[in-house]
Amino acid sequence: MVDRSDVDGKWLFVDDDDASAASYRDAFAEASEPLEIVTARPSAGRELLLTGAHPKGVLMDVELSGEAGEHGTGLGLAQDIRALQKSGGIPEYPIIRFANIQPVQKNVSGDPASDDLFDDKINKADVGKRRDEFTRRIFGAQTVYEGLLAFEKGKLDFKQLFNIDDQRIEEWLHPGLLSRLEDGHTHATHVAAGAFIRSFLGPPGLLVGQHLLITRLGIDPESAKEHWKTIASFADGFAYAGLGCGFSPRWWSRGLELAWMSLKSAESPLASTPANERAIILSKELGVELGALKMPAVSPGDRPWRWCQLSGEQNPPEFLPVDPKYGVRITPRSDLPPWVDPIYASIGVALRNKEDRRLNRRDLDRLAAELR
Repeated sequence: MVDRSDVDGKWLFVDDDDASAASYRDAFAEASEPLEIVTARPSAGRELLLTGAHPKGVLMDVELSGEAGEHGTGLGLAQDIRALQKSGGIPEYPIIRFANIQPVQKNVSGDPASDDLFDDKINKADVGKRRDEFTRRIFGAQTVYEGLLAFEKGKLDFKQLFNIDDQRIEEWLHPGLLSRLEDGHTHATHVAAGAFIRSFLGPPGLLVGQHLLITRLGIDPESAKEHWKTIASFADGFAYAGLGCGFSPRWWSRGLELAWMSLKSAESPLASTPANERAIILSKELGVELGALKMPAVSPGDRPWRWCQLSGEQNPPEFLPVDPKYGVRITPRSDLPPWVDPIYASIGVALRNKEDRRLNRRDLDRLAAELR
């Protein structure tokens, strides 16, 4: 029987399958940065969490009906936790959805209402291939909570939070994000933390990840891998070093654009420069031979800037560059903040998924006609 002393200061995984839960617990214990996890069945986990246990965070399955007499879901338990955290009845900590894709599709797919309950979402089936990445993301969420809890309620120091000066806060950030963080922090830490992780650290927008950085530089992935130290040195000046930077490497989008324009050979903005010219200019400036990114047949164009949302939703996900001129806009199921990049599908992938009602029909018809 799990009691509070077993849970406090550790991660708690709530699942209805003891053997499965134990296997994931053991897998994360063997990660490059070991994660200490205690497992609990739904009834025990509910009692512990709603009576004040203080884990570092919770990994929450979605479908919990495998326990006899259990009729609730992970979504319902997460909602109860958030309500008590808001009222100050229990401590604040991250909740990460940790489930297989099938129960997620059954209980959640198409309904964005549960998104704000969870700070991150991890597919159980991918743990074997992406365990260390997931471990970093889990530790990153914990770090964000710890960092925000260190500030007095409603009083955030943005220079400390983002580790940049006032001028860069003004130029590289978005006032809407700052307002949302301040407002959220006055109510509950998890509100600010959710906004920070889900709309700042995670999606492309104010920050970009390594895949998108390389794509926007117009470099072939294999060439980028070979010369990564040189590319990373160029990008050091705009690398993100604020709260949660251990979540995974990120770079400031505006910093990338300014760094590009500082190059002597750059005559036009990065986004309007064809990929082959980007690679030629960088090769000259950095002193290495960088191959240019070649756009795949399903994603035409020569000015890659976004990524294909539909490919990213595949299992396993695929990173596919998109030139917005030849991309199909996607209407998200919940509105994106203005500081998050709009989402696109490549025309080839969109045509294979043309029944997806999120796709912009005018873009789809226009591009299909152009490419006939």
